[in-house]
Amino acid sequence: MALQTFNFAADSSSGAPSGEYVAASVAQQLEQSLSKLTWTVLYGKSFDASGIAVAAEQLLASLRAPKNG
Repeated sequence: MALQTFNFAADSSSGAPSGEYVAASVAQQLEQSLSKLTWTVLYGKSFDASGIAVAAEQLLASLRAPKNG
């Protein structure tokens, strides 16, 4: 299942390109998770990185899950 996206046409007044976008809150969660995973892989211990990778997968699954209500 893919992440929920929003399609926008190009906006000539702001210069924003057309395309599919995710909500800012989703992008922020993904950025934080990937940043933590990257830093742990590069500078941490392998067992820490494994746990953070699982947490990142769980976050992605929760963002992909359909919302009830």
